[in-house]
Amino acid sequence: MEKEVLDQEVVDDDVDCEGFLADGNMWSQDVAEVLAKTNEIGEYKLSDEHWKVIYYVRDFYRKYGTGPAIVKVVKHTGLSLKDLCRLFPCGLVKGAYKLAGLPKPPGCT
Repeated sequence: MEKEVLDQEVVDDDVDCEGFLADGNMWSQDVAEVLAKTNEIGEYKLSDEHWKVIYYVRDFYRKYGTGPAIVKVVKHTGLSLKDLCRLFPCGLVKGAYKLAGLPKPPGCT
């Protein structure tokens, strides 16, 4: 995104009807911040813990072509399941996957 100040309208043009990025190549930290606000994740700004999960999920997806199971996220980030639920109250897929620019997994409702 070349816009200096990323706004909601720009992101709205690049997401599907469920709020997942239509093209993962459009992802940036700024986009993730806007998606976080839209999805009410993080009170004012994403924390280091949020970013730890987001980057782990992105790296895993790039390597394996699928998002990681929650147990892998817990194991590799050092966060507890309770921490993940606090950070992403809407769930791993609708929270971290979405903010990381991953597509919605098949079979996910």
